[in-house]
Amino acid sequence: MPEPMPSQAEPDVTVMPPAEAYDFDYFRCRVDAGLLSRSIAVRVFRIPLLAVPVGGSRRGGWFGAGDLAVALAVRQVLAALNGFPCARITWQRIPSCSYTVEWGDRPPATWFDDNERLAFYGLTRPDLGPGRLHRARASAVSSGSSNTARPYNCGPH
Repeated sequence: MPEPMPSQAEPDVTVMPPAEAYDFDYFRCRVDAGLLSRSIAVRVFRIPLLAVPVGGSRRGGWFGAGDLAVALAVRQVLAALNGFPCARITWQRIPSCSYTVEWGDRPPATWFDDNERLAFYGLTRPDLGPGRLHRARASAVSSGSSNTARPYNCGPH
C-alpha cells in the first residue's frame, strides 16, 4: 500500500522588530524616520524583510512572495496592522513570475521615470557623501533584496 503524500506545511511567517530586517539599512537612509519606526520585519522561513506602512508622501508598498501560500500568509499578517490598508495579492510577470502583496494605492502600470517611482513609495536617494557617485538605475531593472522583482524596483516596499 503506498504511503500518503505529506501535506505541504503552512509557511512560517513571523513579525519581528524592523531593525531585524536584512534590508533595514537600505530603507534607513531612504524613507522617513517616522514610517521606519512604524515598519515591521516580516520573516518568511528564515529571511526577515522590511514592510513599510503608507503615510506622508508614501502612497503604497509591496512585499514579494514566491508562491501563493506565502502571499496569503503575509497578506493576513499585514491586513491586521495599521498602515497597510487594502492589502491585496497581485501576480507579477517582470522579471520573473511571482506573487506580490501590495498595500495602499495601486501603483501605475508604468512609471514616467525613476523619480516618479521613488515618490510613490516615499523613498529618497541616499546622500552618498562627497566623492561617491550615484548610479542611476532604470526603473524596470531590479536590485536590492529578494523582493525587488517588479517594475517597482528596489526592495520590499
